[in-house]
Amino acid sequence: MPRPKSDSRDKIVDSARKLLRRQGYHATGLAQVIEDSGAPRGSLYFLFPGGKEELAVAGVRECIGEWVELIGQARAVSATPEDWISLMCKGFAEQLRDSDFTEGCPITTVVLDSVPTSEPLTEACRDAYSAWLGALAEGLVSYGIAQERADELAMLMLVSLEGAMVLCRAFQSTEPMERVIPQVLALIEHRR
Repeated sequence: MPRPKSDSRDKIVDSARKLLRRQGYHATGLAQVIEDSGAPRGSLYFLFPGGKEELAVAGVRECIGEWVELIGQARAVSATPEDWISLMCKGFAEQLRDSDFTEGCPITTVVLDSVPTSEPLTEACRDAYSAWLGALAEGLVSYGIAQERADELAMLMLVSLEGAMVLCRAFQSTEPMERVIPQVLALIEHRR
């Protein structure tokens, strides 16, 4: 009879994602992940024989789909690019407030303290940004923006949103996100 599937992996990866998002790669220890997840210590080493780096890569890769899904869900309920961008930015601002400004972009902290020293993390972070850029560009194309312009605007949107999230954490306020929304909208309108 097969053994029931353990949810230790999901718990460990979820804890790693949260801790990496808050404090980066170097400040996140395996003991802290075990304590936060409540998973048995042996599970971590069994599931992630490559240790902290393998776990961090798994955490980053989990973030890829999560944000692509958020971008797509906002697009699905937005009639205009203005509504879409506003909805995404409000969602990001809400996440920041809900975490008491401890959680920004899930990749930023990892990039800043471990890329390019770790090739697997560099690749995972690059894949995350590429997927998010693709999802943003796809959304812009769906609103009638030419692919080439959509690719350029997606880069500008991602840089603006990520930068705004960093500033929100620094100022402990959503004002930077609120201020970036009309600027991104103006650039999109100008580029149509």
